[in-house]
Amino acid sequence: MPRDDYPTNKQIWAPIVLVVGGTPDVGAAVDEAAVGAQVLVTRCALADATTVAAEIRPLVVVMSEEIFGVDPESFRALARDAGSRLLTVHDGQLDVGALESQLKALMLEADQAQLDLSRDGLK
Repeated sequence: MPRDDYPTNKQIWAPIVLVVGGTPDVGAAVDEAAVGAQVLVTRCALADATTVAAEIRPLVVVMSEEIFGVDPESFRALARDAGSRLLTVHDGQLDVGALESQLKALMLEADQAQLDLSRDGLK
């Protein structure tokens, strides 16, 4: 097959939520909420959060309040630099329905902010 006959690879965008660290309960709750929110979930260790967030540019970064409390300013900066919204959750009180609603709202907010940035870049 001549090279010109190869199909062009198409890049497909999918919304992603990044779960940083966290307990199995947090991961399970986010997984369940993600089904209703129609979003992919990726997990990473705390030590890898900056690199992974920069690589995948998630719409939302989710972490426990305990992890967030270690260095709030750095985590806010991580989310801002990745163009993401930050969602902190309390390990012991995970309401999947509420989590799904929060994910949807934050995803819309992040998506709109990214659209606004791209429009501003075109001016």
